[in-house]
Amino acid sequence: MNETFARRFASLSGLALAAVLAVWWLGSTRIAIDRGADPGRSSTEILQMAWLARAMLVPTLTVRAGALRGWRDGAASATALIVPSWPVVALAGSASVVSPWALAFTECLLLAGAIALPAIGLGLRRVVPRADVAEALASMVGVVLAASLTLAYRAWPFVSAGL
Repeated sequence: MNETFARRFASLSGLALAAVLAVWWLGSTRIAIDRGADPGRSSTEILQMAWLARAMLVPTLTVRAGALRGWRDGAASATALIVPSWPVVALAGSASVVSPWALAFTECLLLAGAIALPAIGLGLRRVVPRADVAEALASMVGVVLAASLTLAYRAWPFVSAGL
C-alpha cells in the first residue's frame, strides 16, 4: 500500500467514524428528548465511545504503520484518523457535564499516543531485520496495547474525571 493511499484510507476512516458518532449522538439525544430523559447523559456516553473507539484504533493501526512506512507517515495516518472527530467531540462536550479541561486532556493524550506509537513500530523495524516479521510483531504489539486499554479501565482519563 503506498503512502498516499494509506493516508486517504486513514482520512476516510476518520471521517466515517466521525459520521457514525454524530448520527449515533444525534439519534440518541433525540430519543432521550422524546422520552423526557436527560440528553446530557447521551452526550457523555458518546464522548466515552468516541475516545474508546479512537483509542482502540490508534495503537492497532499506528504501530504497524510505523513499522511499514516510518514514523512520519504513521503519525500522519493516526492524526488523520483522530482529527475528523473533533467537531463531534466538541459539540458533545458542550452538551455534556464533562469539564472542558478533562475533555482537552483526554484529546491531548490521544493525540500524544498517535504521535508516539509509530516510533515503536519504527524501532521494531530497525531491530528486526526481516520486514515481514517486523510487520507481524508491530501488529501484535498494537493489538496488545489496544487490549491493555480495556484492562486499565479505571486509569482512563474520563473515568477519573468523573464521566
